[in-house]
Amino acid sequence: MYELSLFVLDLVQNSITADAEIIKIWLFEFESENLVTITVADNGKGMSKEVMGKAVDPFMTSKTERKKKIGLGLPFFKQLIESCEGKFRIKSKLGIGTVVTGSFPYSNVDQPPVGNLEETILSLVIANPGIDFRYTRRNDKKEKIFDTRPVRKMLGSDAEIMWQSSELMEWFRNELIES
Repeated sequence: MYELSLFVLDLVQNSITADAEIIKIWLFEFESENLVTITVADNGKGMSKEVMGKAVDPFMTSKTERKKKIGLGLPFFKQLIESCEGKFRIKSKLGIGTVVTGSFPYSNVDQPPVGNLEETILSLVIANPGIDFRYTRRNDKKEKIFDTRPVRKMLGSDAEIMWQSSELMEWFRNELIES
């Protein structure tokens, strides 16, 4: 796993496992400030101080349905950020949610490619009709914001039924990828 999009996928899976109802993803790439920042925030279960202290231990996981009890997403993300001379931060509050942030110099030679983050997010949106997503990508020249909440509000009680319709998937694709 070396593309940022795959790290985001793993971090979002943690949010989904934590029963998040909204997941926010930010990617800021500012060459002018020599800074890349990626953040995933959720309103899931959050973690106690004890669990948060162990969250970057690869042999700790909150998943009980697996035979192997390992959780590599956070440790690998932390390792990636630190290998790029960056800073890794995690904040969590039990019953409130979790925020994971990694920042590193834009010019760092070990900076991973972003990959197809928009396609990754599109897959997450379509596969999780009960969860809202907000994605912001900003750089020196432009900003893109994608938010499923207005769509859910507009569709009302039919939202989850229509979420995976070909028309709505195409609309999501156009808004997220082609705009």
